[in-house]
Amino acid sequence: MKKVIPAILLALASALALFPLLVTFAGSFMTETEIMLRYSAATTVFDLASGTTRFAQMSLMPNRATLSQYLSVLFLQPSFLILLGNSAKIALPAVAGNVVVSTLAAYGFHAWKSKASDAVFAVYVVVMLMPLQAVIVPNYIIADTLGIKDSYLAIILPGIFSPFGAFLIKQAMKSLDPACFEAASADGAGHFTLFLRIFCPQMKSAMAALAMLSFIEHWNIVEQAVVFIKDYYREPLSVYLSRIASGSAGIAFAASCVYMAFPLTLLAMGQDSLEMGIELSGIK
Repeated sequence: MKKVIPAILLALASALALFPLLVTFAGSFMTETEIMLRYSAATTVFDLASGTTRFAQMSLMPNRATLSQYLSVLFLQPSFLILLGNSAKIALPAVAGNVVVSTLAAYGFHAWKSKASDAVFAVYVVVMLMPLQAVIVPNYIIADTLGIKDSYLAIILPGIFSPFGAFLIKQAMKSLDPACFEAASADGAGHFTLFLRIFCPQMKSAMAALAMLSFIEHWNIVEQAVVFIKDYYREPLSVYLSRIASGSAGIAFAASCVYMAFPLTLLAMGQDSLEMGIELSGIK
């Protein structure tokens, strides 16, 4: 019983977490008429005045499955694919730059062993703990000074130099055997060789975990895009989804599924690396 009860509780928690995703996925295959009948605001859960109880006709199985919503999103709305490309233009450079810069910074902390490096790393941790609302105004001022406030660079550059990546990889470095670096140094290897031949190969899991976490973060950005991007056709898809629900509900379901497909596929393909990288970093 000691193992059965926790398993049941975990199963219930998982079901609650997955239910919104299942509703979205099922709704993407329903016709607009069926969605309106099932999720109409007229079907109240409880009417206190009359004392009657009525439930929404929710179902995970459509009466008549259709792909019309996906056809509309992918082929009849060119703006959707344009905004999907905008999200990729933001996420991919930010992820690539963040992995490179964070790996170099983490190795720098490893090679620069002094009290000053500990103080600098403490500053990294403090900045990492600051909420987005506290740093978006300084980022806006800097972007305005550099003349990039209405461009993707205003979002990409802070993402590249995010302190979380350096923190993650530096924590994962604790699992490395110092004897490897000492032996290579004794053979005459410099920092460039140590970084490429010893450090990077052993940090592949942490780097992959950082890439996945960074991709999800930049794929789902909303606040930065609203602040820095003014042109509708240059917005990422994450901002567009906040408005699409006011139109067709079926298209909103289908667009959300397409939007979720990319990070979910990435996580499914790299689940082992993500788990190993987080385990090596010791982050709870």
